[in-house]
Amino acid sequence: MEQIKHIVYLMFENRSLDNVLGWLYENENPKHKINIVDPPNYDGLKEDTYYNYGRFRWFGKKHFIKRGTANKMNVPSFDPDEEYSCVNAQLFEDKRNPRKGKKSTMGGFYIDCYKLLDWHHNYMETYTPEDLPVINGLAKHFAVSDRYFASVPTQTNCNRAFAACGNSLGINDDLQLEAFVNNRATNLRTMAQPKGRQFNQRTLFNVLSENCIEDWKIYHSMGTDLENKLGAEGYAYTRCLMEELQGSEYDDKFDKIETFIKDAKSNNLPRVSFLEPEWGLKKGILGINGNDYHPPCNVSEGEKFLKEIYNALKENEEVWNSTLFIINFDEHGGTYDHVPPPWTAAQPWGGESLIPIPDKHELGFQFDRFGVRVPLILVSPFIEESTVFRAEGDIPYDHTSVIATILKMMGIDKNKWKLGNRVAQAPTFENVLTRSIPRKDKPDVSHNHNEIIDETMSDPHPNDIQQTLIHKVIHNKIQKGQHDDDKVLPLYKEHFSGITKISHLLKATALTLNKLVDKD
Repeated sequence: MEQIKHIVYLMFENRSLDNVLGWLYENENPKHKINIVDPPNYDGLKEDTYYNYGRFRWFGKKHFIKRGTANKMNVPSFDPDEEYSCVNAQLFEDKRNPRKGKKSTMGGFYIDCYKLLDWHHNYMETYTPEDLPVINGLAKHFAVSDRYFASVPTQTNCNRAFAACGNSLGINDDLQLEAFVNNRATNLRTMAQPKGRQFNQRTLFNVLSENCIEDWKIYHSMGTDLENKLGAEGYAYTRCLMEELQGSEYDDKFDKIETFIKDAKSNNLPRVSFLEPEWGLKKGILGINGNDYHPPCNVSEGEKFLKEIYNALKENEEVWNSTLFIINFDEHGGTYDHVPPPWTAAQPWGGESLIPIPDKHELGFQFDRFGVRVPLILVSPFIEESTVFRAEGDIPYDHTSVIATILKMMGIDKNKWKLGNRVAQAPTFENVLTRSIPRKDKPDVSHNHNEIIDETMSDPHPNDIQQTLIHKVIHNKIQKGQHDDDKVLPLYKEHFSGITKISHLLKATALTLNKLVDKD
């Protein structure tokens, strides 16, 4: 669509569609529907319909999904499990790999969180449009898909890798090419290496540059308190994960969110912008509360951040009338959803794909099914109000659909993408921009001012982003001090084995950093 000159892409953290948008069309149907066949309307929640059995299933205790959180903005008040085996338990009620083609029951969420004992009381609560008026408002004022899935049934890093390059390949500790399905925030062998710690394949952004579209940028948020204290102020998480973006030739492609706000208001946006939120880290332990919607953070901060980005885009008429704003979430983060993920995912490698075939599949996962359903919202004056859309055919939207849509809208021939089978087969959604002229209205959205913060776990298990953040801090120190593996690995193995709580993680970090300073 030639009217679109700028694509802005913001990925949030760890919420299913049901958790934040489940009640979007509770009492009405969308005005505009694209490929909405079965079911024939928005597939959200209904009261007294969806439930999980409790700990002792034979007693018949049903725990129903609850409408609303009574204005509590940090529900669930703990960080649910999101590793691959735990997601299997949530979907199939069994941590083992399911038989190929087996339909998910979506019945294991409550049991999976029950081990947290006193912290499962609000697990089945879900947000309403009144609780989260910004994200629900944008979804209703513009377009939302109710058939968009995470690329992998697991946690953050592998899904963000799929969002960047369409696979989660990287070098493991045995120097093999492995298809990862869990995070590896503590990869020992490559701790002191400048490259290769995470994922090592070409990304969407490399493809843009290779095809003479150098006008792209990744904007990241400021660092947490911990990062600032340790001299690692703010970094692009995407660059930390993706080896192919770590070269010095890309240094000018990274900037801070504050610069994005200025660029939007002054009509100085690049053609493609990827935005990173402020990562949700426990206040008082790992720094300030984030704005990424990650449990158990105060989601009001995410609402305010989303509103700030939206307002910056619509403030400048020329920018607003030439921009597509894409909003999604990396994965469900252990929160409930009622729609079983399909088994129609293409392996990124094999066949005519130029992506190398991995030497190993972590935990035996074959990358042939999608993760849990998450939100995808499209905002543009070329989109009709109250639109709900799905992909045509058996393959639903996932993170690789965003890659494919961006490359297609940028006019890059498909034979030049070379990002593997998943991206090549991904359905695109440029067809949702159905208007030939932009809408005149710019709907206002406001956040919930009646927020309440529920009690949270005081010292939980560190989540994926927290572990990767710590790894990044230590990695920066190693690089500045030019330490080699012989110095680093013994320290890392000594202090980071058996980490079960955030306090343990902080202590291990402090001990390791102090000893690295002593060795300088």
